[in-house]
Amino acid sequence: MTTKLEVHNSMNLSGRGAVLIGFIHAGTACVGQMTPPLTLGGKAARRLEVIAVERLSSMGSGKPAVGLIFKNPPPIEELKMAFPSGSIVALDDPA
Repeated sequence: MTTKLEVHNSMNLSGRGAVLIGFIHAGTACVGQMTPPLTLGGKAARRLEVIAVERLSSMGSGKPAVGLIFKNPPPIEELKMAFPSGSIVALDDPA
């Protein structure tokens, strides 16, 4: 099943790296899900794997809010360019 997340923000957490914060529109975010292939920093396309999901307060939207932490996260600047605020990210379960 595909999970759809509307990106709200990205931040860098000490000891965790770049974290993507957003609202769940469909499905459920869970460990092991993957982003679509991304070209980050001029390198070959790769998919980011979710290694932790932090449940957040709803931030007033009425939709579930989460923070996604990735395995081997890119620098925060690259994450913000790949997933600007307002974009929709489709996370796929690993095949």
